[in-house]
Amino acid sequence: MRGFIAVCWALTVAGCMLGAFLVFSTLYANGAPQQAAAAALACAVTVIPYVFTRAIEGMRGDVKA
Repeated sequence: MRGFIAVCWALTVAGCMLGAFLVFSTLYANGAPQQAAAAALACAVTVIPYVFTRAIEGMRGDVKA
């Protein structure tokens, strides 16, 4: 199970990097709707893997609050 959690955290870090790229790509958007869409996509790409990883850890009982 440790290996699966490590893979989940690696995907979370990759999602954060992709989210950062998406945030910086909003600098080249043509208007506010495109900026909002890119920001929402960046949030989704970053938050969803994090929540999934924390849920997996919570089911295992490794959460240290």
